[in-house]
Amino acid sequence: ANKRRAGFALLAVIWGTGLIAMLVAAFMNSGRLRLQVAFNIASATEASYLAESAINIATLSLLMRRDALPTSETVYDGAPKFCVLGQAVVALAVEAESGKIDLNAAPPELLQAVFLGLGLDERRAEDAASAIIAYRTSPTDANIQMSSTSKGGKSLAAKEGLFETIMELDQVNGFDSALFRALLPLVTVHSKNAGVDARASPPALFAALTGFPVEAVVGLAAQPYPNNLNRTDPRFPANFNQPGDQSAFLIHAEVRLPTGQTIAKDAILDLRPPDGKQFAIREIRRGQSRYADRLRAIGAAKNVLVADC
Repeated sequence: ANKRRAGFALLAVIWGTGLIAMLVAAFMNSGRLRLQVAFNIASATEASYLAESAINIATLSLLMRRDALPTSETVYDGAPKFCVLGQAVVALAVEAESGKIDLNAAPPELLQAVFLGLGLDERRAEDAASAIIAYRTSPTDANIQMSSTSKGGKSLAAKEGLFETIMELDQVNGFDSALFRALLPLVTVHSKNAGVDARASPPALFAALTGFPVEAVVGLAAQPYPNNLNRTDPRFPANFNQPGDQSAFLIHAEVRLPTGQTIAKDAILDLRPPDGKQFAIREIRRGQSRYADRLRAIGAAKNVLVADC
């Protein structure tokens, strides 16, 4: 009987020890997970602040150039520059909004031309252009426009007001996610021009309007820089070319920390706001990563390939 009691006691001790070990392991795993989550949040916050700092640096540079040089002497076509901010590596790109298609001002012919250049067939290009026109149509013109923008019995939803941001494109009738993503880098609501400035157009937009093969346009959309585009190419339609005043810019800032944490932010900068201020930030939003591979390579080289921002 004593042996049975001793054996039971030993079993109870082993079972209890195992239970305690399981609880300790679970607690350690939970603590490790919480620490990792906290670390990720801290890294994301740091990267976000650094991206905003990079945007501020670009804003200051644009203000200084505006005051020092005539706007016609500098063209901002979105070519990236790389620099180091603290321990982070940064990609900065400045795009003049005058080089993009204004969703509120572009005529149907320009919209159709870019859709054709992106690879849509003639019918789909016409429908997509009509959908944008219908979406931005004011209530007073709605009945007139709807009669010309409804094709094949398809009803086109209209906002009956101007686009306030390019992100509204996903609300336009007939725009799937692929077309939305393809068009997003090529459009604006801030140029106020019916045409585009060929000097500052995104490479894919310039190629699409110039008549490049669709494969070349897609390639430039995926990897726009470096390129060998001739910005005075005579094939670019003269009726679409409209030099802009370069008063509105998109600043793309992409940051990679030594931990691998990466974030991209886009800001719309207006250098001539109507209220008389020096500048205004019209939009700031999460951006799409463009230069992850290049930033990774620079980080792997311990940031020795680039200068400070």
